[in-house]
Amino acid sequence: MKTLKIFTTVLLAIMIASTAVAQQAEKTLIKSFNLKGNTIVLMDVDGDVEVKEHKGDIIRVQMAIELMNGSSSILCSLIKAKRYNLIGSVEDDEFVLSMPSLEKRVKVGGIELTEKISYTVFAPADVVVKLSNESSVNSTADKNSSEL
Repeated sequence: MKTLKIFTTVLLAIMIASTAVAQQAEKTLIKSFNLKGNTIVLMDVDGDVEVKEHKGDIIRVQMAIELMNGSSSILCSLIKAKRYNLIGSVEDDEFVLSMPSLEKRVKVGGIELTEKISYTVFAPADVVVKLSNESSVNSTADKNSSEL
């Protein structure tokens, strides 16, 4: 009987500890865009942006999303609700990539969710990628990378 109580207590403690540790969720999303002949892309997003060169005439954006204080089920629900929907539009001879849905804050259980998003942009060699929040482009030409 005493062994059963100890086993139950240890099992309960392990389940609580695993739930406490699992409060960070990560997901990677990829979206491609036809540039429609534009050679200038403006990344109008918050977060780290890395630019890599690739072959082809489309631009691909890989988004690494981290939800610091939420579960993977919450992150999946936000993805299904199109919170991380990257939108492409043409404005003033530039192809603008933005995520307007991030302007809204999300609270779960009265606590605001903390998100960290980083972007890796795979752009054709003749395309210039500009960042809206910086004057310079964080660019790394990767000639040896494989085509996506």
